[in-house]
Amino acid sequence: MKEEKLAPRLEDYLETIYLIEKRNGVARVKEIARERNVKMPTVTEVLRRLSERGYILYEPYGYVRTTEKGREYAESLYKKHEVLIDFMKTVLQLPPEVAEEEGCLMEHHLSKETVERIQRLTEFFKEKGLSEEFKRFVWKK
Repeated sequence: MKEEKLAPRLEDYLETIYLIEKRNGVARVKEIARERNVKMPTVTEVLRRLSERGYILYEPYGYVRTTEKGREYAESLYKKHEVLIDFMKTVLQLPPEVAEEEGCLMEHHLSKETVERIQRLTEFFKEKGLSEEFKRFVWKK
């Protein structure tokens, strides 16, 4: 059975919850709203949807925790995020803020296989270095 794919917006919230939970042990609606830069009712609606699908445990006015299913999904998503940012900073030499923003956009749409190949390519360039010819070709203006 194929695992359910969440919409990018829900993935972003799940990843935010995961990172807050990793940092603090649990997440709270107020923290999620602050991190996502949204109002608390918006967060509450998303939490309801994630809870109904089994990705989080959430009681109104209580703590928010990822389930095992939610944690696995969020960890996979976060790994994609990290690989893509590393690729864009290392190989493409993009500024960190551009790599972060665009990595976040890409992580929702690339397959696990594609991200694994990007990771291997990044590791190759880290090990072998970026040749002057490569730099001229990729970064020519």
